Amino acid sequence: TYRIDEGNSILSICASVTVTPDSSGPGGSVDIDFGSQNCYCRDFRFRRGIIHVQFTGAYRDSGTVITTTFNNYYVGRDSINMHKVTGTKIVTNKGHNADNHLWYTVNVNGQLENKNGQILSWSSQRQREWIAGESTTGINAWTDDQYYIRGSAEGTSFEGTHFTVNITKRLWVALDCAYVKEGTFELTPTGKPTRVFDYGDGICNDSATVTVNSTVFPIRLR
Repeated sequence: TYRIDEGNSILSICASVTVTPDSSGPGGSVDIDFGSQNCYCRDFRFRRGIIHVQFTGAYRDSGTVITTTFNNYYVGRDSINMHKVTGTKIVTNKGHNADNHLWYTVNVNGQLENKNGQILSWSSQRQREWIAGESTTGINAWTDDQYYIRGSAEGTSFEGTHFTVNITKRLWVALDCAYVKEGTFELTPTGKPTRVFDYGDGICNDSATVTVNSTVFPIRLR
């Protein structure tokens, strides 16, 4: 077990990480423990509780399965309105595609519970294509990683409204940018018009648009 130090953490010095290798084979587990008190992290969110990650091999190895679950894990933009996170995320390395990019399936069944006991639930089926940074190694290797994200989701909001989500133009995610750089998706709540979210033209900024019934609204991402 070791505590994340201030020099290389993108999360917080509150977090401790326990890595447990399998006694045989390439797999193991990682526990990221933010403690029992709200911990302010470097992405400007508070966290407490444990993220548990089980893996069958290295992230780059074809066939590796990475399963993430949660133990009394909470996250929020302030320490008052914390959300409890439950559910499972399964990432499977599918090897290299025709463009010689590693790609992954990402299947999520998740729930958020707010401070009032209301629950938002969703399931999603996504594909993650690693388009840049695969060959980089070292402790900061992730900083040049870039991905294309495709897929769909459905769920039920805190207020009980069912919704569907469809990525209509692949999302471009670069890990050195705090925002999605490019891509569009459609969000359709039951009984309401479809909302079309557009992240823009590949520039790293917090500007995006939402179109409802042909009316375009500029928004700022958080």
